[in-house]
Amino acid sequence: MAERSVSAAAARLELSQPAMSHALGRLRRLFDDPLLLKGHGFMIPTGRALELEDQVRALLANAEQILTRPAAFDPATAQKRFVVMAAENLECLIAPRLMERLQREAPGIALNFRSPDRGRALGWLESGEIDFRIGQWPKPAQTLRSKPLFRDCLVCIARKEHPEIRGKISVEQFLNTPHVRIDTPRVGVSMHSIDEAVSALRRGLRVSLRVHSTYAISHVVEHTDLIACVTECLARKLADDHPLQILPVPLPVPRIQISLYWHERTQKQPEHRWFRQLLADSVKGMRGS
Repeated sequence: MAERSVSAAAARLELSQPAMSHALGRLRRLFDDPLLLKGHGFMIPTGRALELEDQVRALLANAEQILTRPAAFDPATAQKRFVVMAAENLECLIAPRLMERLQREAPGIALNFRSPDRGRALGWLESGEIDFRIGQWPKPAQTLRSKPLFRDCLVCIARKEHPEIRGKISVEQFLNTPHVRIDTPRVGVSMHSIDEAVSALRRGLRVSLRVHSTYAISHVVEHTDLIACVTECLARKLADDHPLQILPVPLPVPRIQISLYWHERTQKQPEHRWFRQLLADSVKGMRGS
């Protein structure tokens, strides 16, 4: 349609003239119309060809857009929302660091944190309902990618003026002193390791209070004789605002590897690659002893 000539169109597409003539023949059979008729020095389009021209140009433009490499992601001007699944203690640690970077480098990027749900996490990553999960995932699916962020450990916190616990805690004190714990539908990997260590002693833990937030734990521990187990990174943050002792857990519990998880389908998306690196940079230096 652009050249009005079989030979000129063949030269433009670097085809032989017979090959181009065959292509035109296939188009004529497909549309049951001659499409281009011989004229004086050029070919004349039929009415059907003129009707098709705009539609075909639009299809070709769409195809070119699909096949063209996506435009570079510019965080300074981008407008996007990322959804991250993470436990509340990780949210408390990571959100301030991450938002400080986002406000400075990508003000149009919004962030949603979602409470952990191990049963739905994989399905939500597959469907795109969430973009990332942060935490421990002992046996992630093969369709997931991961990046280690930092290592941490569990510690015990008690108020500084605790009448019985002063600078260290024995196994018997740990078992006999009432604990406060965050109430979740499923015990997290970290708390499960505490329960396993206690069970190995054929003993039980005195959990006297279950609350909904880390904020509540810090205030309960500050104002009562209850103790709690939290990660060391979180304990340090809480101790900045509350008079707390940070004590080693007197039981053999494994260290914690905190990682970032995402689905293979987003591995090459420029905005996801950028966010993964930003998050990793934001938590550098965050680790337990």
